[in-house]
Amino acid sequence: MNDKKSNITVFSIPKTLSQSIYEHLKESILNKELEPNQRINEKEIADSFQVSRTPVREAVVRLATEGFVEIISHRESLVKEVSYRELKERFQVMGVMDRLAASLIIDQIDSQELTRLEKMTKKMERYYIMREVEKFLEVNYAIHGRLWDYLTEKNSYLQKELRACADQIKMCTYPLKSAFKDPKIIKKSMNAHKEIVEALKTKNKAKLETIIFEHWIPPLP
Repeated sequence: MNDKKSNITVFSIPKTLSQSIYEHLKESILNKELEPNQRINEKEIADSFQVSRTPVREAVVRLATEGFVEIISHRESLVKEVSYRELKERFQVMGVMDRLAASLIIDQIDSQELTRLEKMTKKMERYYIMREVEKFLEVNYAIHGRLWDYLTEKNSYLQKELRACADQIKMCTYPLKSAFKDPKIIKKSMNAHKEIVEALKTKNKAKLETIIFEHWIPPLP
């Protein structure tokens, strides 16, 4: 069990205490500053923020309900380690939601946005060729994020759920890296992104929905 101390910076709190601590801890988890199975030291966090342990506990409980943290006992919580099975399940959910998103936004993507997406896809391809998995995944997320931006007026609830699920997937550091080191998986993802751009260009909604749905079902063990 990893009981490494976290590096928490004291800063001003513009929101509610628990909300600010929640956002800070979530960002630390997503940025890998807090690693899977690492204990969350509530006293240390409370001292850093110069608050009682109550808002810290509230933040930890919220993270637990969202699947970022596992509460072992009243006074012990760990950053959750995600299995291959859980990652696969999250991909399946993303496939369904993202297919719906594609059907809602396809007509909003103009030529200027297509140019941006093409540039991002070419950048992604460079990382694919160089086998830089982490950077490849970063651009991958960024592309999907740009597309989800168009959901603001169409379906903000779907937008929120997609981003929450994407955050859950970003936690899966080890299974993701292991999966995308497989040449077949990373190639499948790369080809899918090229096909996504092409389907957006031609406004082929049925093709886009199929590509995006299948894109989220990699052959994980």
